[in-house]
Amino acid sequence: MLKIILGDIMLIVFLRALILYSVVFIVIRLMGKKELSKVQPFELAIIILISDLASSPMSSRGVSIFDGIVPIITLLVTYILFTLISHISIKAEKAMCGEVTPIIQDGKIIEEEFSKQKYTIPDIMSQLREQDVFKIQDVKFAMIETNGNLSIIKNSYGYKALPLNIIEDGKISETNLKMLNMSEKDVEKLLKKQKLDLKNVLLGTMDENSNFIYQLKDEVK
Repeated sequence: MLKIILGDIMLIVFLRALILYSVVFIVIRLMGKKELSKVQPFELAIIILISDLASSPMSSRGVSIFDGIVPIITLLVTYILFTLISHISIKAEKAMCGEVTPIIQDGKIIEEEFSKQKYTIPDIMSQLREQDVFKIQDVKFAMIETNGNLSIIKNSYGYKALPLNIIEDGKISETNLKMLNMSEKDVEKLLKKQKLDLKNVLLGTMDENSNFIYQLKDEVK
């Protein structure tokens, strides 16, 4: 009799774990294919909460399985809403994800940003070494991405300027304009010269030679 009861308990725990794992797996898949190291802060918070919500009903029979599933689905809906809002509003995207921050220019650390981002020299050197760079002087530009990763352009690339997108999905990137010392009027002139409408531009980039290159929406199906 005891064996039967224990067997039933094990079966219930197994089924609860299987159901919750399936729900969490589906939710994570629906959130996209980003590597964990590349998720934004609000995405990381949701992933941590999902794992926590799934653990209690998975291990405790006293907690209803729906007490885990319903909040997990709620978080998925929240994530989708946050993503939609960040696509619609640049200000909302900045608030949720932060901004790309330049930290090295022409082989020198930008001290104001260095202090603001609470970086240390060992922090920077560690991330540079991961990309086979052993001297800050070998770096033309370096930026801290919104997920905390350091992106670099080496002097050996021979870039005259920092290649950046000034238009993304029909919207002007104020952050990138600032790094390029450009204004919205400069963008308007470029668009006028090419006879383009801002809202029809999927991607507009100032390349390493300060040339404006672009792709229109619906250009590639």
